[in-house]
Amino acid sequence: MAEMKRKKRPTGKKVSTLSSKAELKANLKTNEDRRLYALASELAVRATIAARLGKSYSGARDLYAALGYKTKPVLEDYQAKYYRQDIAKAIIDAPVRACWRQPPVITEIDKKQTDFEKVWIALTEKCRVFHYLSRGDRLASIGSYSVILMGFDDGGEFETEVTSAKSLLYLMPYGQGAATIERYDEDSKSERYGLPLMYKIQMSTVGTAGMSKRVHHSRVIHIAEDCLESDVEGIPRLKSVLNRLEDLDKVAGASAEMFWRGALPGYGFKLDKDAVLGKQGRPDLEDEIEDYMHGLRRYMLLEGMSIENLEMQVADPSNHFSILIDLIACAIRMPKRILLGSERGELASSQDERAWADRIEERRGEHCEAKILRPFVDRLVEVGILPKHSEEGYTVKWSDLHAPSDKEIAEIGEIRSKSIKNYVDSTGADELVPPEVFYEIILGLDPDEIERITMIQEAVSVELEED
Repeated sequence: MAEMKRKKRPTGKKVSTLSSKAELKANLKTNEDRRLYALASELAVRATIAARLGKSYSGARDLYAALGYKTKPVLEDYQAKYYRQDIAKAIIDAPVRACWRQPPVITEIDKKQTDFEKVWIALTEKCRVFHYLSRGDRLASIGSYSVILMGFDDGGEFETEVTSAKSLLYLMPYGQGAATIERYDEDSKSERYGLPLMYKIQMSTVGTAGMSKRVHHSRVIHIAEDCLESDVEGIPRLKSVLNRLEDLDKVAGASAEMFWRGALPGYGFKLDKDAVLGKQGRPDLEDEIEDYMHGLRRYMLLEGMSIENLEMQVADPSNHFSILIDLIACAIRMPKRILLGSERGELASSQDERAWADRIEERRGEHCEAKILRPFVDRLVEVGILPKHSEEGYTVKWSDLHAPSDKEIAEIGEIRSKSIKNYVDSTGADELVPPEVFYEIILGLDPDEIERITMIQEAVSVELEED
């Protein structure tokens, strides 16, 4: 019987089994199956991490459950914080607005204005490019990523690849919730391996609201910040401080409730000895109290009783609030003064400004330029909307955040003027410290400025000699 069974088995075919995870994964045939498998694996990892959050004493104490923190926050949680909480909105908006407040200038190596530069300037004005890049950057900060949909006049559908176009018609930013990734590039030999190939975007324009469109990756700019293992999804900016934002709500809300209940002292009505309050007297007394508390009358007619003030219970929450703000500012690398938008003294202000400027310059280079602006410009060059630039490429010049303000320039001028007056009034100072050394070391002038001053002095000396 065993031989008969072996002979009946079809030849040339392998018997497949599902006895291992590797074989199960190998037998997933469709892109959707693979996507769901990867999603399930990712959710399993996240669930394992979430299960460990807030656990102490070998799991006997669950801090997250006791304090009401969420172990598995989702996009809607970050959106709710951004739309309804002041500090959360500042955390998202402040870095983005600081980066894009003064748009960069894009130029080629050639000193003369080239066709590439002319078309780019006209395009930025026509399509409000930096406005939409800034909005896309903000949406990416709320979630794990965002996209900017580019409308080309190539005549193709959204789901088709764009290879050439003559004009950019519009830009539309969409957040993670409205732009889901439908398919990834699974070809390990492709330059886009692991990156999105197709999106499904929930349109929000008039006439198309509620409609979803399949969009090819060549028609969008994908934005993701603070990426670790994935180039597609970053870490939402509010994720690391979500617990502290919850604590801020508790402190602020409890403070308001405490003031509401405790700022106005309570009153106790005490009957005098041997006094009796009849059935008719109680309603009359309640009416008297209501008129006093809620009306404009500032007196009560009482007989046979006295009034005692109850002790108020109002505590100052500023210390608790300050500690939470310190923790949040540390986590997001934002000076506390910048986060709150208030001055904390001249010295602290200047230090904060320098630290914040360094942070913004870093973000401009590593994120705004590398992940948003250059991919956008390069895509326009690829499809033919922007002329090809020179082989040397193009440069992106951002504004100097460390440049002194008008106030600082005035203060520096005043200090230098006093130094010059003291130097001129000091007999023999020019012999001890030659003017060139005084200019360079004391006044801090650069060689070009020193040379210019020297030339002016020589010209003045010649005019005096001639006179």
